[in-house]
Amino acid sequence: MTDNTKQNEFLYKMSRNLRGGLADVQKYVNDLYKIEELEDYLDEKDNPIENVKAALMPLVSQVVDIQDYAETVTGRMELNLEDEVDIYALLDGVLAIADQLVDQKDGGVVLEGDIAENLPTIEADPARLSQALLYLIHNAVKFTDSGQVTICITQETNNVLFEVRDTGIGIPVEDQELVFEPFETILADKDDPRLGFGLGLKIVEHIIDLHDGETWFESTAGVGSSFFFTIPV
Repeated sequence: MTDNTKQNEFLYKMSRNLRGGLADVQKYVNDLYKIEELEDYLDEKDNPIENVKAALMPLVSQVVDIQDYAETVTGRMELNLEDEVDIYALLDGVLAIADQLVDQKDGGVVLEGDIAENLPTIEADPARLSQALLYLIHNAVKFTDSGQVTICITQETNNVLFEVRDTGIGIPVEDQELVFEPFETILADKDDPRLGFGLGLKIVEHIIDLHDGETWFESTAGVGSSFFFTIPV
C-alpha cells in the first residue's frame, strides 16, 4: 500500500467518523426542541441552542465534502442510477436550494434559467447529479458580488449539456490549471471568507465521470466563468 493510498484511507475513515459524530450532535440538538419546558427559552432570539445549531451546519457541510472527496480517491463513490430521470423535476429541487443561496446575497445576484423544451429523460443518479449542479451554482453565486448566474440546459446529438454561467470575478489564465485540483484556490487572500477546501469541483468532475460525461470550463478574469458538463442520452 503506497503512502497516498494510506493517506486516502485515513481521510475516508476520519471523515466518516466525523460525519457520524456530527450527525449525533445534530440529533441531540434537535431533540431539545421536543422538550416542552424549553419552548419559551427556544423562542428567545439568539439563544445558545440556536447558535449551536447554526454553528453545526457549515461544519457538517465541510465534513460531507471531505468524505465525498475521500470516496472519489478511494473508489468508494457509487451511483444509484435511475433509468428515466426527469430533468425538469430534478431542476425544481435544485432551484429551490439555489434561490436560498441567492437570497443570502441581499439582492446582488439574479438567478436566471435558460432551459430547452422537450428535454429527454436521462439515466442518472438524481441525488448525485443535483449535488454536482448545486456545487457549480454555489460557486457561481459565491464569486459573483453582483450580476447574474444563469443555468442553461440544452440537448445535443448524444448528450444533454448543462452550463452554469456567471458574471463574477472570473479566473486568471495563470490559475486555470488549478481549477480542478483539490485543496487549491485562486484567491490570494487566505482569510477571504469565500475560501473553502477546494474540493467541490473535483467532486463534480468525479460524479460526471461516473455518469460517463465530461466536465470543463471557460473563464475570463473580471468578466465571469462558465462551467459545463454533459450527461449522455
